[in-house]
Parts: sequence; structure tokens; C-alpha cells
Amino acid sequence: MARSLARATGPVQLPMTPATAGKRPWRALGMVRSLEFDTPGYRFVSAPFVGNEPVLEGRIREIQLQPGLWMHCAEVVDLHSMVSRVNFSAGLRIVVVLAGEVDVRIGGQPLHLRARDHDHHASAAIVSMPQDAMFERLWERGKWERKLSLHLTPEWLESQGWLRDSCELTALSRRHETGAPEPITLKFPDELCITPWHPSPHALALAEQLICQSDQSAPGLVRIRLASRAMELLYEALASQRKETAPNAAPTGALRPRDQDRMLRLRDFLDAEVQQPLIPPLKIDELGRRFGLSASALQRQFRNAFGSPVNEYRRLMRLHQARTDLEHGLSIAEASYRAGYTSAANFATAFRRQFGMSPKSLRSHV
Repeated sequence: MARSLARATGPVQLPMTPATAGKRPWRALGMVRSLEFDTPGYRFVSAPFVGNEPVLEGRIREIQLQPGLWMHCAEVVDLHSMVSRVNFSAGLRIVVVLAGEVDVRIGGQPLHLRARDHDHHASAAIVSMPQDAMFERLWERGKWERKLSLHLTPEWLESQGWLRDSCELTALSRRHETGAPEPITLKFPDELCITPWHPSPHALALAEQLICQSDQSAPGLVRIRLASRAMELLYEALASQRKETAPNAAPTGALRPRDQDRMLRLRDFLDAEVQQPLIPPLKIDELGRRFGLSASALQRQFRNAFGSPVNEYRRLMRLHQARTDLEHGLSIAEASYRAGYTSAANFATAFRRQFGMSPKSLRSHV
């Protein structure tokens, strides 16, 4: 009834994007509690809470794409000011901060990455670790981040032919005395090395797609797709460090910075829609007029930026909102309706496919 009344009053204009670019509807994405940090040795220092309290709004996902190749995604806001510590294993890490900021120390070396809000300019780094090192995260209440990191073990790098020697990783390939460039190979440094990286628009699009499509219950084919994009992002990061190599042209289909910015604003608008479930969402052609594109161009650019069509992204975000609603005590019928489903059975099927459990099973653990 509420939905039909809202539609009868005509299109309702949602507010424009938030003032802080890239900020997400954290609570809709979920809550992370202290006991979910179950990595052996992970500890909070001077924690201002007791028991299994929420420590983050948002979500964290860690996925093994291949043996030795891990992807870590974080879209979170800190709920406390404190420090956490854990031992990081050796290997190569690619870190891309798409929005917000990251303030950490690795082996005692500071790493502060901050994306500039006004132009959606991401910040990134390549971290080479010849041996295990202490990782410290500096928490600050209200600080937020949208980050992707890839971790590649020495064994994985060697198996792919990227390492010349399992005990070395000092730099990218050097030229032979003849001047001919060698294939990209690596050597481990004698000490921890953190190198800044300025990702291209294509690299940022890859990072966005990896975050948007990551899911711990992803089927095998999805993981293959994620792994291929992670490999492409890795190649871009390492190839960018070769001073001898001229920058390549943008790949076919890569968005210009202006179009990438427009797609980020569109995604912010879609996120705002999710927070107002009783207001009918704009149709694709209406979105196109609002953002100055034809319906087909809008769909194409959104897919290039985030790896999925607009309505598929809407569906995914509504399911995440439904999961959060269920965790906060909303009934299955109400959560289904707010997510746009008229059939509880269809809602349950979509929910199980996305999260690997039924709404009823989730409610029983709340």
C-alpha cells in the first residue's frame, strides 16, 4: 500500500550526493564485532569496550582467489579510538584506498594513505615484505575507509614466474646491457619496502569492480573473474614502477576521469535510494537524464566502472540492507518488502544465493 501511494504521487527527487565523496551507507552494509577479528594473534590495545561489541560499521571481506592470492576489502567507519596489532606474513601487498583514509604501521614504518574527496583521487602503495612484520592499525572514532588490498605470498609469486628467486624481491626487472627490457620479474628486498603508486583510471575501475563483486559465498566462476581482475590490477601496479616503460594507452572501454567521477556520483545516488525503500526508484532513462547520458551510455559506463548493470547493483545493495534489517530485529516479511520483493519465497532464494544462508537461519542466530 505504501509503495503504491508513493508511486501515485509522482516521482520523488532524492537528495543529491553526500558532501563527502565516496562515503557509503555504512549501517546498511552491516556491523563488524570484535570477535570477528579471529586471525590468530589479533589483539586490541587499550580497547574501550568489553566483550563482543561492534567495533566497525560497514563490512570487511577476505577471499582466497587462488592458493597464495588473497583479496581483502574494507568499507568501514571506526566506532572507537584505539590501536590493534597482528603479525603480517611475508609477501607482496597492493593497497588501494578509493575513499577515506588508512593510517597504519607495518614493521614500524608508517603508511598513511588518503583519497582526496574533491576529485575522487585515490591513494595507493606497493608493500614488499621479505619476512613477517608487525601490523598496527590506528583507529579513530568516525574515521572511514573504502579500501582494497591484494596479498601475494612468495610461493604464489614464484609459481607464476614473477620471482627470480624465492629469497629475493628487490625491484622490478632491469635492462640487460644490450638495452633490451627483461620481462617483469621481482626480487625480494633485504628490508621492508613501501613504494607509493598512482593508479590509472583503469586500475581504479578494476579496484571498484573487485570491491563491488566480492562475496565470500561467490561461486567458482565469479572467483575466476575476480582473480583475473586482481591479476590485471597487480600487473598495472608493478608495470607502473618500471621507469624504462612508457605509460600504456588506456585499455579499450576504460572510462575517462570525468566519466569515472560521474559514475561515482551515480553510485552515491543509488546508495541514497536504498535508504528510502518506500520511494520508487528512478527508471534507467530517468537516471540518464539526471546524469546527462542516454540510457545505454549510462548502463555501459556503470558496467565499466563497477562490473555490473545498474539494476543488479540496486538488487545487491537492497539485499545487504535486508540483511542488516534482519540483524536488527526486522521481520522477514518486512525486510522482504523493503528490499522490493513481493514474494517471500523469491526473497529467500535471492538471499540464500547471495549470503549462503536463508533469512530464517540468519534470524535464528540474532
